[in-house]
Amino acid sequence: MPLSKFTFPFPIDGSFQQVFKGPRPEHWKHAATQKGFELIGRAKDRLHVVLGCHSCGVATLKRVSVVLGHNPECPHCIQARRAAAARAIAAELIGADPEGNRHYGLFRFGCGHTDRRQYHRVEAAAAGGHQASCSECIEERYAEEAQCQDWELVGPARRKGPNYRNYQHTCGHCQDVAVVNMRHGDLDCAGCGETWASKPSEIYILAFTVPNLPVIKLGYSSNSTFRMRQVQYDPDQTRGSLLRKIDVETGHRAICVEKALHSHIRRNRPDLIVPPELFRDHIRTTSEIYHRHGKPYIEALLDAVQSGWDPRVQSAAA
Repeated sequence: MPLSKFTFPFPIDGSFQQVFKGPRPEHWKHAATQKGFELIGRAKDRLHVVLGCHSCGVATLKRVSVVLGHNPECPHCIQARRAAAARAIAAELIGADPEGNRHYGLFRFGCGHTDRRQYHRVEAAAAGGHQASCSECIEERYAEEAQCQDWELVGPARRKGPNYRNYQHTCGHCQDVAVVNMRHGDLDCAGCGETWASKPSEIYILAFTVPNLPVIKLGYSSNSTFRMRQVQYDPDQTRGSLLRKIDVETGHRAICVEKALHSHIRRNRPDLIVPPELFRDHIRTTSEIYHRHGKPYIEALLDAVQSGWDPRVQSAAA
C-alpha cells in the first residue's frame, strides 16, 4: 500500500513522518500494549509503526518486527533518564556523541568543561557507584598530585593501561607510573632514585575489624599509611588504622627483620595467628594477620628491635 500524502500532525522522533495506508492487525495492537505502548498508526513504509509510550506519552517509530518479537524501548524515556542522571552529578547532557558512538553522549560538567562519557558510567555515578568529573579536571588533579611529589605530568602512559600516566622527574627522567602510586608517593625514579631495597622503610602494626573479629597486621612498607589503604577491600567495613610503625634504614633490612619476627611469633605464640579463611575476603593478604589481643606482645617485639635486638640472630641460633 502506498504512502499517504499526509503526515502525522506531531513530530515522531524529531521529524514529521508520512502516514502509511494499511491495516493495523489486532495482534499488533495487543503486542504493543503488552510492551508499554499504544499502536497509533503506520508510517514511513510497510515495515514501520508509530507507537505512543505509556510512560512519557511521546511518539516513536519502530519496526513491526521489533514490536512483535522483541521488547521495544522508548528513546525519549531513555533520554530523560540519562539527562536526570547527568543532573544528579551536577552535569548537563547537551547532545549525542560527536564521534557517533551511540553508547556515549556529550556532557557539560559543573566546572564548565564539556566531555564525552559513556551513558552507563554517568548513570552508575548518579547511583553512587563512583565519582564522575570531566577529563580535563582529572588531568589537572593528576598534574597537581605529581607536583607534590616533585614530578611533572607529561601525558598518557606509553605502554600501560588507563590507570597509568607518563611523568617526568626533576632529574629529567620520564617513566610510566600508576596514578595511585604517584598520589601517595609510592614510587622511585628509575633514573636517579633508590630501589625499594636501599631506600628507608618501616615496620608497622595495622589494625582491622573483619566481621566480629578485631585483628592486627604486622608488615613492612616504605609508606605504611598507603599500605593500610591498599590491603582493604572495603575500608568502611574493616576500618583500618595505623597503630604503630618503627623506622628501618633500608627496605632490605625491613623485610629481613619482618620475616624473622613472623618466624618468632609462629614458633613462640602460634595461638595469635588468625586462620586465612577468617580474613581473606576482607583483607588483601594471605598471612601475617594476628588476633588483636596479641598487640602488647608484638609491640614488645618492636620495642626490642628498636633497642637493638635482631630477631634474625635468634632464628639462626634456634
